[in-house]
Amino acid sequence: MSIDSAAFIALILTLALIILLNRKKLSFSRWTIFYAAMYRSKAGIATMDRLARKYKNFLHKATPFIIAIGFIGMAFVMFDLARGLLMVLSGTAAPSVGVVLPFKAKGVFYVPFFYWIVSIFLILIIHEGMHGVMSRAYNLPVKNSGIVVLGALLPLVPGAFVEPDEKKLIAAPRRHQLAVYAAGPVANIITGVLLLLAFSFALSPISDTFYSKDGVIVTGLMDGHPPAEKAGMQVGEKITAINGQLVSEPDDFSTILGQTKPGDSIDVVTTHATYDITLGENPQSKRSWLGVYVENPLKAPTWATHVFLWVKDLIFWLAVLSLGVGLFNLIPLGPVDGGRMFLTALQHYTHEARAQVVWKSVSFVLLGILLTNVVMAFV
Repeated sequence: MSIDSAAFIALILTLALIILLNRKKLSFSRWTIFYAAMYRSKAGIATMDRLARKYKNFLHKATPFIIAIGFIGMAFVMFDLARGLLMVLSGTAAPSVGVVLPFKAKGVFYVPFFYWIVSIFLILIIHEGMHGVMSRAYNLPVKNSGIVVLGALLPLVPGAFVEPDEKKLIAAPRRHQLAVYAAGPVANIITGVLLLLAFSFALSPISDTFYSKDGVIVTGLMDGHPPAEKAGMQVGEKITAINGQLVSEPDDFSTILGQTKPGDSIDVVTTHATYDITLGENPQSKRSWLGVYVENPLKAPTWATHVFLWVKDLIFWLAVLSLGVGLFNLIPLGPVDGGRMFLTALQHYTHEARAQVVWKSVSFVLLGILLTNVVMAFV
């Protein structure tokens, strides 16, 4: 069992124990085998009030842009879901939607455990906090904040929530409603974009100076008994050349392999041996497959180097997951932020009964598309 899998199981057992011991203090919402266990408090509300007062004018001026980004993101994610479904059904691409979990399995978008758990909390604090700040910026009360655990029989994902006064929110002008609904996902998207820029233009150039450029280390062998494993290649070997072409860094490795096709025979020179390997076919991309994970070796690793690289990787995963969570929450589906934005917009342009019918119809179609993508990812 991997460290990530063991840590995830420990998290599930810890959450289950906490829920069991505190069940009288929690409120539960259930949908068949799915549930949300919520612990309500007033934590963070004073901070939301303070931020709302300090940045009230800015938030009011930014509201049209926040709403616009929300609807643009909604259109983008709907287009991407439809395009992805067509490509999956035609067999030309793998599903673009999957479950994000800290262990490796078919159909799972894998994120290392500690990056996953830290990112989840930071993303939810930003997301829910911005809902609360925007509510207070428009003088809408925030009743509660707290911690939530989402599960299916067993607890799976910890999170956080903010509860504005629902009656007053629904009675507020539609512009204010849209601002509150869009604030969370748009904050995640902006956070993701800024972190990606920092990762690409600040952290990566610095980290590049830590590595030697005299070959790539094999850090792991892929599952499925890949060609490299059949040839006898081991983790820890340094690849210095392929087919007579020098390999200085991972980009060289990818470029050279990109010039080959499944079934080609290649010579791989490492610091231990020279291997004659017949390339396989990657089952997903249909491209040539050697089956190794590689990276540049560090010049002179120190504790400070490792800390910097850990933080850099955290920034990367936080950026990717922030964008994913922000866009997912803009899907016009039921009670999620995008669904509420879509319903509010419909109520502005048509009468309530028709708005409800269109909203529910679109939600059911999108739910079907999402479930199809998730199921196809597993099968």
